[in-house]
Amino acid sequence: MRMAQIQSGVDEAFIVCALERYRLAHKDYPSSLEALVPAYADKLPTDLFTGQTLRYQRKDKDHFILYSVGWNGTDDGGEMTMNGQERDLTKGDWPWPEPATH
Repeated sequence: MRMAQIQSGVDEAFIVCALERYRLAHKDYPSSLEALVPAYADKLPTDLFTGQTLRYQRKDKDHFILYSVGWNGTDDGGEMTMNGQERDLTKGDWPWPEPATH
């Protein structure tokens, strides 16, 4: 599970870098991740749990949500689950960054 969390974080960081390059060029985030290919990413990494593109939603010109559905394989809208002070990796999504502030 820890390895999956690390790989998801690396994949999300790659996409965030491409999103920021896109935003610098276009003054806005794209409406979909597909707009990043091929100018800002040769290909998009996939969610380890679904085999599909990571979940992305542009909120406005300065904010977005990006996440993996996480270990439970269920789309929880980018929300992660806490177990007291600790994050419960078996439930909820795995958003970028932790916690999702975009």
